[in-house]
Amino acid sequence: MTLFRPACFISTGSILIDIPLHVSRVPTPGGAITGASSGPVVGGGYTVVSAAARQGVPTALAATLGTGPNSARVRESMRLDRVELLVEELVGDIGTCTTLIEPSGRRTFITTAGVEGEPQREDLESIDLRTGDWVYATGYDLAHYTSRGILADWLLSIPDGVGLVIDLGPVQPDIPDQVLLPLLRRATILTGNDLEMGCLEKRLGGTRAIQQACPEALIVHRTGVNGCVLHPVGGGAIEVPGFVREVVDTTGAGDTHTGVLVAGLLDGLDVVEAARRANAAAAHAVACSGPAQAPLREEIDEFLRAGDERS
Repeated sequence: MTLFRPACFISTGSILIDIPLHVSRVPTPGGAITGASSGPVVGGGYTVVSAAARQGVPTALAATLGTGPNSARVRESMRLDRVELLVEELVGDIGTCTTLIEPSGRRTFITTAGVEGEPQREDLESIDLRTGDWVYATGYDLAHYTSRGILADWLLSIPDGVGLVIDLGPVQPDIPDQVLLPLLRRATILTGNDLEMGCLEKRLGGTRAIQQACPEALIVHRTGVNGCVLHPVGGGAIEVPGFVREVVDTTGAGDTHTGVLVAGLLDGLDVVEAARRANAAAAHAVACSGPAQAPLREEIDEFLRAGDERS
């Protein structure tokens, strides 16, 4: 007999340890500078699953972790957020992403690879997916040559009734057509910011071409402080306004938006109200320094009571 369980948000997004360094400038080749850091934090694909978890919905991680200290830090964050791990650990460790942040806000990234880029086909195929679940995938993993084949094959095999969220990310141009186009046809939600949607429009031939490529998907065009524009299947564009907040750091704001949006849908909200909560969560995130830590459900409720929506 199959036991009942509530619908779950399942993320395949690979996880890294983020090391933000605030610098006066990027050093010249062979040069040296001094940076200031608040210390390493769990980042990469963890922000989106943490954002959903902090809304109180069931969440799980289907991304590879290792046996080293970086992975141990992730497991501790998962314990605190009550995120379940669905796949086996590999010997080794996940990598890091060092970010050089200049006073202008410009970022330079230095990434070391680890086991996060090695999804195991048998682990993914063993996941018990149920109707009502949502599976999340990011363009970073679909662009990387070590992960895209196995991950794309599995995503295309998930059963009907399971939602698929595709988050384009800035590396969308690096995803081969034979990987991207079938996933767009299967997607339930496609999300991206202005730059990412603009790149996809150029690749496919315009906004209408995106809608044709994603015939079953709600398209979520995130517009920063202005909120987002929803393009539901068979309907016209719906603008959902953002919130007025001082922007301090945008790191992870898009992932926060996506996690809270899908959590709202899992909670039974209509898509506009779910997007409004996602806009509030993203506004809360960008007002804080460092990689985003999504607000709790109660904090979003309080935020919404305060108002300050853009008209």
